[in-house]
This record gives sequence, structure tokens and C-alpha cells, in this order.
Amino acid sequence: MKILYFKLRAVVVTWLMRLLPRNPPVVFKGVNSALTLCEQVAVLGYSKVLIATDNFLGSSGILDGIKATLSKNGVEFAIYDGILPDPSFDKVQEGEAAIRTERCQAVIAVGGGSVLDAAKMMAMLHTNPGTLESFDGIQKCKHPGLPLFAIPTTAGTGSEITLAAVITDPVSHRKIPIVDSKMIPGYIALDAEIMKGMPPGITAATGMDALTHAVESYLSKASSAATEEHARAAVRLIFKYQVRAFNTGGDLEARDGMALAAFYAGAAFTKTSVGYVHGIAHQLGRVCGTPHGNANAMVLPEVLAAYGDCVHQRLADLAAVAGIGQQGDSAAAMAGKFIQAIVDMRREMNLPLQPKDLKAGDIPGIVDEAIAEAGSLYPVPRYMSEAELTTIVNGLRAA
Repeated sequence: MKILYFKLRAVVVTWLMRLLPRNPPVVFKGVNSALTLCEQVAVLGYSKVLIATDNFLGSSGILDGIKATLSKNGVEFAIYDGILPDPSFDKVQEGEAAIRTERCQAVIAVGGGSVLDAAKMMAMLHTNPGTLESFDGIQKCKHPGLPLFAIPTTAGTGSEITLAAVITDPVSHRKIPIVDSKMIPGYIALDAEIMKGMPPGITAATGMDALTHAVESYLSKASSAATEEHARAAVRLIFKYQVRAFNTGGDLEARDGMALAAFYAGAAFTKTSVGYVHGIAHQLGRVCGTPHGNANAMVLPEVLAAYGDCVHQRLADLAAVAGIGQQGDSAAAMAGKFIQAIVDMRREMNLPLQPKDLKAGDIPGIVDEAIAEAGSLYPVPRYMSEAELTTIVNGLRAA
């Protein structure tokens, strides 16, 4: 009975996602495109903006060019750098208070997925006052948010192009997905120059996050010709550039390729949603504090293998795109080689395979929440049993 409910809900969610209005953002790409974006802030007539970022970026030199370009073009700015990983709603409220206090007309988000998600919510909260619970769900915001400019510093989440944000309840630590087409930033800069200083560990984790988005989108029952094109492009770019970017941070061609890969993956999954990998990863973040990209990497190949033959042809398609396998291989063989390639990439980049402090007693709750999340939100290729998911999560304690 529960599976029937999940299937009916997936149909409803799929159609809702397809029917949501989307205004395509203006995208600037290439070295120093972040500065071009800042010039456009002035062209569009904004005289004061809030730069939303985290403490590390706020104290680094990454913002120097952005601040100088804004000042050169007559745009005043204030900085809010209190955003933390897995952003909580109280930090969103702090940032929105800074918008009001400083009388800012727009927001420039500079950072990884946590910063971009928090900035989206700051912009929405400014024009849609309410509690976190009032935003929980799909298309709950009545009014457009404050104008939002996005400069991602990592190549992973794709948050710059998605209509979603994941915000943490500071009391329960539950991660709440908020979906609203009005959260898509209006202007985006994919700037490899800004990303070249990303540490190897973050490069690895965020790249695996982008790969998870692309693969889960391609496997989604809500996929379409357009999302499949974007997902394949992301997979092609990731297998070409991810390890290069990890090994040589200053490789601007690789950084540029990965920025585009994350963007394509984001464009795909924002219309299709994701799957059990994310369902488990969100719980690992909640229970163990595991960074999201690392959590995805821990279970991506294991979940793909557990789906079984219902995804073999789809994974074979992605294997061909990535240049994996040989002519004449069966779909099952190609799928197996694609999964192994992910395992090999994970190993080559020294990604952790075990969450810290995962206890046996945590596993039932993680599994229950993953089942509920996937059943409520994700049009997965097939619904897995509690036993199947328990096996996957149990494996993390012995990895």
C-alpha cells in the first residue's frame, strides 16, 4: 500500500515540477566572468547590495576583485559572512536582517552550495516573511524574492541554477527541502578563476555531488529529452575533467569544464529531482555531520548496484558517454563497468568511505527517513525495501 502511495505521489510531484514557471537566468562564463557579473549590477541600476558568503571566503582574497569592481562602478556593498555548512534557518534570518539594516536592493551570493542555498532563502525571506515551516514544500512563496546574483566557488551542487534550497532546522537538525521556481538566481557567473584555489578534498567531494545529480536525474522517472541531454553532458565533462581538477587545482580548462558540468547537472535535476543516494546522504549529514558531497560519494555506486537490472540500460548509456566499456558489451556489463569507474574515481581521489560516529542504533532512523524522503519527493527508478537500504547503510560501518 505504501509503494502505491509513493508511486501516486511521484506522479503528482513530477507534473508539479514540470509545470512550475521558470525564467532562465543570464549566464556569464569564463575567466573573470564574476567581475563581468558585478559590472552588470550597476548596469541594472542597483546602488547597494549585500554580499552573502562564509567566513573563510570573507577573509580570503577571493572577494577583493568583486568588491573592487562594485566600487569602481559606483555600487555600495555590505557583507554578511555568517553562513555555515548545511545552513540553518537562524543564519538565514541573520542574513535577511542585514539586508534590511543595510537597505540593500539585491544580493550577490559568493560561495559553495551552502552559501547559495542560504542566499536564496535570504532573498525570499525578505519579501515573504515567515517561519521555516511555512516554506517547507513546493511553490510556497507568494512573492518574488530580492534580485539574486550567484557566483559559485565550487563545482558541485548546481545550486546556482536550481529552484531548490535545503535549509536545516536549528532545533531538530532536520534538513528541509524548499522548492520554488522564484528562487532561481537571475544572473550567474561560472568563473574558473575563482574556483582554481579550491582544495583537493572539496574539489573531490563537490565533483562527486555533481556526478550524483547527473546520474540520479538520468535515472529519474521524471526525466525528459532535455534533462537527459544535460545529464549526459555533465557525465561526459566530469569523467573528462574531475580527476584533472583534483590533481591540478590551477588547471583552468579542467575547472571550467567542471563548472559547466555542475551547471548542466543542476539544470537536469532541478526538473527531475534525485533519488535514494540523496535520501541517504541527507540523513548522514543530519546524524553524523557528513559533508553532503562526501555523503553522496559514500553510497552512489552501492545504490546504483542495488537498483539492479531496471537501470542497466540507462547506466550503459552513461558509460558510453563517458567512454567506458567496449563495443559489444551487454547493457549489464556496461552498467557494471560504469559503477566500477565511480568506485575507482572515488578511490583515486581518496574520498572517505565511512561517516564519523555512525552507530548501529542510528541506522533504522536513517533508513526510515531516507524511505520517507524518496517516497515523498523523488520519482526513483524503483522503490527499494527497508532491507535493501539497511544493507547499504550498514555497509558504511564496515567500509
